[in-house]
Amino acid sequence: MPKLLAGVIGAGSIGDVHLTGYAAAKRDVAIHAICDINPRRLAEMGRKYGVPAARLYTDFKVMLQKEKLDVISVCTPNAFHFPAAAEALNHGAHTLIEKPMTLTLAEGRKLKALAAKSKAKTMVAFSHRFIGMNMAAKKLIGRGTIGKPFMIRVRYAHGGPYPGWAQGDWFYRKKLAGGGALLDMGIHAIDICQYLVGPVKNVSAIVRTLRKKIEVDDNAVLALDFSPAKCLGYIECGWTSGPGFGGIEIYGDRGSIVLELTGEPRIMRGVNRPDGSREILVEKIEVPAGPSHWPLQMESWVRHILGKKTVTGIPGIDEGLSSLAVALAAVESSKTGKQISVKI
Repeated sequence: MPKLLAGVIGAGSIGDVHLTGYAAAKRDVAIHAICDINPRRLAEMGRKYGVPAARLYTDFKVMLQKEKLDVISVCTPNAFHFPAAAEALNHGAHTLIEKPMTLTLAEGRKLKALAAKSKAKTMVAFSHRFIGMNMAAKKLIGRGTIGKPFMIRVRYAHGGPYPGWAQGDWFYRKKLAGGGALLDMGIHAIDICQYLVGPVKNVSAIVRTLRKKIEVDDNAVLALDFSPAKCLGYIECGWTSGPGFGGIEIYGDRGSIVLELTGEPRIMRGVNRPDGSREILVEKIEVPAGPSHWPLQMESWVRHILGKKTVTGIPGIDEGLSSLAVALAAVESSKTGKQISVKI
């Protein structure tokens, strides 16, 4: 018999990712219940994952009251992350929350207190931590392969949420999403910076709606100060981008790491001389074979619940709160034109 009964709240595209992950872990997990406000989508996911109509719900509170669930994934639009996760924790369920964890620091602090009280395990779905080349880079930085980082650049940008990814237009609605590209792509970039380098202490930012006729931002640029780590960083995120560089660059005292989303990850060492000559050594970063980031994230979550070793650290409530604090500081900086100290 499976050890864990799982429920998913929000059965859109990212909810489908979570359901697929639980289905892959069928020796340890059974998908027991699904909740979504769209009856047609709910029925579709029920058929796909073999969940009978009696355990399909349009109200997560009713689902949590009627079903004894060990594990919950919260995959709703951003505005409902807090109430759904809080309800799950109040029922003692191990809870995986899509990013951003909440829309306010006050909500995030409440979730932290609820998690501590319930003693349930939690995770925030920062899936980029589970990309193979990012995990490899983390190990290389930890070994001192490029020396101490002094600069990190992250560019996460694409054309925006495409039709069919979300149910409806909630990504573009302030009330439901809380923000645009910054809370969608930027929150991943913030987390990966803190994962690779350390906590951000101060941020300066410009957050704008440049091209799309929407209520939320479609582009943002952040300048990061990791003091006292003696490292700076910058993030570009957007929903208006065509083909171009996407990925991460980390520069250290003895070399650099380049992680292109569409190219081979590499270490670069050498010098650029004042006379224009160069002596550069390029070395490919070996990335272990394995599942892609979403399946690995879900596999790691299940292993974490069962007390088993995972391939990388599990981002929890503290990491969710920390990255949210940086994002909200960026919004404040953009409004005021000032550098903002990050306070959690």
